[in-house]
Amino acid sequence: MVQSRFAHYLLLALVMALVTLPNLGASSLWDVDEGVNAGCTREMMESGTWVVPTFNGELRTAKPVMLYWLQRVSFNLFGVGEWAARLPAVLLGLGTVLLTYELARRMFDAATGLLAGIVLATAIEFCKLSHAATPDAPLIFFITLTLYLFWVGHEHGGRTWFYTAAVASGLATLTKGPVGLAMPGLIVFVYFLWNRELKRFLDIRLIRGILLWVLVAVPWYAVVIAETRGAYLAFFRNENAGRFLNAMEGHRGPVVYYVGALFAFFAPWCVFLGGAIWFAVRSATPRTLSSVGGLPMQDVRANRFLLCWAGAYLIFFSLAATKLPNYIGPLYPAVAILTARFLVRWRTAEITLPKWVMPAATIGVGVVGTVFVAALLVGGGAIPLNLKGQRIVPGLAKWAPVGGVLIVAAGLMAWFLAKGQRLQFVRTVTAATVLFIGTLAAFVVNELDPYKAPKSLVAESGTHQPDREIRLASLDYTQPSVTFYAERKVERMQSALEASTFLAMPLPAYLFVPANVWDEQLAGKVASPYRVVARRFDFYRNGDVLVVTNQ
Repeated sequence: MVQSRFAHYLLLALVMALVTLPNLGASSLWDVDEGVNAGCTREMMESGTWVVPTFNGELRTAKPVMLYWLQRVSFNLFGVGEWAARLPAVLLGLGTVLLTYELARRMFDAATGLLAGIVLATAIEFCKLSHAATPDAPLIFFITLTLYLFWVGHEHGGRTWFYTAAVASGLATLTKGPVGLAMPGLIVFVYFLWNRELKRFLDIRLIRGILLWVLVAVPWYAVVIAETRGAYLAFFRNENAGRFLNAMEGHRGPVVYYVGALFAFFAPWCVFLGGAIWFAVRSATPRTLSSVGGLPMQDVRANRFLLCWAGAYLIFFSLAATKLPNYIGPLYPAVAILTARFLVRWRTAEITLPKWVMPAATIGVGVVGTVFVAALLVGGGAIPLNLKGQRIVPGLAKWAPVGGVLIVAAGLMAWFLAKGQRLQFVRTVTAATVLFIGTLAAFVVNELDPYKAPKSLVAESGTHQPDREIRLASLDYTQPSVTFYAERKVERMQSALEASTFLAMPLPAYLFVPANVWDEQLAGKVASPYRVVARRFDFYRNGDVLVVTNQ
């Protein structure tokens, strides 16, 4: 196998390009998050501020500033739009893949690094976040950078990591708040505790590192809190303590939520996850060294660190009340390395597995493919289930054969397994996953776009009129991308009476309202003249949405 870093970088960049760049800007912004984030960045540009984030004319305290800075640079270079809004995620996703490669190569070898990078790039959740105009891809990058710098700085007994990791952690804190410091700190603490090395924290460099973190992370928070007269403090109260203690916006789940989410969103590599974790635990336990081939202490420490990394995220966020799959996004690099190491050592016959493990994994790949075939047929209406609230997107059914890629791959994997051709086995699942995920991300997801109403409603209703004095409002319809595409504040009506009064004003007024709400609460009850200027089915509401004007 080629060991050249340059060749490996090229291959990893090619894989990331294949699974992220095609049709990156073809889909309109996803609500709620993409619409709010891109809209906030545009408003900061228009107001000329780099400090105070606003959306729809109001202070936005939900997220810190790093994503807005990154998107602003992208908007300045490429213009305001979906492609530019998502480009930072793609670039930082690639950065995370390369960091994962380098970390795995330092921990183990080049083969593990290369496979770890490909596994990460083609894991469903990581690929999704690397397309999204959200803070998740930047956070994953800066957390991975923090932990990479720690590992590189400490692996030979060095202490420089106190400084380099502090800077990276400060950038993570500017991306999503205190977790940028708390989670890397927890991981390093548990890792040192496992190794009985807590005394390594007793160093003057720790204080200097904290001061360096303060210099990076705190100034923006101090300035934004001062400029908003303390209003931005709501970020710490609501988005940190509040989300941990209370299930906000209905995002709740059982304590095992993230275990299930990890297996679902690490597909199709999840079929190897059980074996990878089993092998990593055995490798991290000194008394079992003889049973795993006499591993050097470097391998033992590496496995311990990766297990602490993944375990800290799983346990911490499992205890939190608010649960969303992206919250554990930063653990995917660790899980990718563990999976790659497991497959590489199996391929080179350095470990012996029970005879059923790889056949079961092969069947698992086929099962994942079959599940996707069924899901696309059901989602496309080809298999009618008539479930309550089911959303049908007819274009999905034609993409059902994409799941067949994994089914065919499973057949080839079984063939190579029977022949003892382990290298071909690994190459088959890798190539099939790149093709599967790339097609899914570039084409299948975009079938939903015609059913996302905000961009079409704005275009058809003529509400994008930045140079004309008009007013926009919504009743029971709060998709933030309406604000982004209309480039205008959308007032939130709280009642049918308020909406009716809004349409009676002398200025041109446009009301965005679900058709059923209009029919039940407003139709025939609005005293002033009105007309419906746009009507679209909306995937989010699973029903039609209207734009009604007094013009």
